[in-house]
Amino acid sequence: MRPSTALVLLALAPIALWAAGAFPRSPQTPGIAVAIYDENPSHIWNRLYAALRIREDSQGNRYGEDSLDPMLWPESEHLLAQPSHELALRVLDEFLRTHAETLIQDPLKRALSQRDLWAVFDWSVQQSSWAGQPGYGNEKRELQTRLAEVLRRLALTQEQIKSLPDNYAQAVASGAFAAKYNPEQPQQPFLPPDLFDPRGPWVCITPSPDYPIGYGGVAPLHFANFSGRSLFLVFMRLPEGRQATLDYFQTLWNFPQPWVSVSIGGPEVSQENPSLPSFPAGTQVALARQMVLFDKQGNLVVSPITESVQIRVYREITTAQARDTSDERHSGQDFFEIRISRPLLFSGKQGGLRATARDEIELPTFQTKGDDPIGESQAPAHASLMRTMETCLLCHSGGGISSFNSLNSLLKPTRRQEEPGSVNYGPRSESESNALWWKVNHYDWGLLNGYWNAKP
Repeated sequence: MRPSTALVLLALAPIALWAAGAFPRSPQTPGIAVAIYDENPSHIWNRLYAALRIREDSQGNRYGEDSLDPMLWPESEHLLAQPSHELALRVLDEFLRTHAETLIQDPLKRALSQRDLWAVFDWSVQQSSWAGQPGYGNEKRELQTRLAEVLRRLALTQEQIKSLPDNYAQAVASGAFAAKYNPEQPQQPFLPPDLFDPRGPWVCITPSPDYPIGYGGVAPLHFANFSGRSLFLVFMRLPEGRQATLDYFQTLWNFPQPWVSVSIGGPEVSQENPSLPSFPAGTQVALARQMVLFDKQGNLVVSPITESVQIRVYREITTAQARDTSDERHSGQDFFEIRISRPLLFSGKQGGLRATARDEIELPTFQTKGDDPIGESQAPAHASLMRTMETCLLCHSGGGISSFNSLNSLLKPTRRQEEPGSVNYGPRSESESNALWWKVNHYDWGLLNGYWNAKP
């Protein structure tokens, strides 16, 4: 496996697991029954998924059965404290001892399993307990060494990753989603068939090279929140089409004073000029999230798999302020989210994508504070549930341009957005190289490489 530049800092003494030469035998692991990777809930792949990804609160309510991201927060002690830590180690040991990676050869299932376990590994690196709580240094190393080896064994070749299905195209072809927004049925979810067309009406915003290389691209908060394991692409579509969208980008870039200084009880900071010209009603914005994997040689690869698409339609341009979250109608927007579902994906139905229901609720994992709403000693976690669409409103509640958080890629002094001469070297390719560079130079990736390279 290829080491990253972050590896120089790692002595990696905690490899006693490898020095011991074997994983201890363990009994069958009790736990929650699921049938994600095989119809038999006792299958080791299902038990590993359940042990690491599914949680129960004090009332027995279950969370994370098919969640996009793990039910783990920066200060979670789950998988580090007992009894969840022991259970996780038991099932990981069994997986490794029995070479359970050989039981399933389907590249799609192996890719999803790598994705799910990689998220747990990265969380364990970033986890930080409350002051006075255990640091869990030994427990982290016990978990990480096992996860690192499972991840190494699950890795596909680069050719296999590139050959994974374009599930977005499959979802469009399935007919399960409307092709466009219908103002007469504004609650109806849709998937634009031309979203990824490099010359289509949806313009993908190019990350600016004027920012430090590897800063995370056009949606850096989304990118960093998931530690570079997904590529995020931002698209905009004005009602009149592609040229009108590019012309609007030019208008923003030509605006004489794109930034203003403000001070709110502290030093002055720069922010976007509130007088920037807004886009018209009918404009649509999309955020596409695509899965990043690594191959058998440790090379990061952006896969063809779309994990989610979030779309906002501006039915009207309102004067709502940026933090008016009292009612999404104030923003003048309709919110949609299409996300991956493992059962649908593995059964070959509608590209593995499903529409998030308008009243669907979940425990938010994006841009949250450190505390864990499912902590064993806390109240039932349902007190922290939010409507999925409400989580979008928290960051995009303003009217018109005040709700668009990727303006720094469209304003001077960043590079002007232009039509690329070649579709093969356009916004997508630049976003990919930017994202992969960030991850290669990140500490959690260096640590994972360190475990691989320290193995005899």
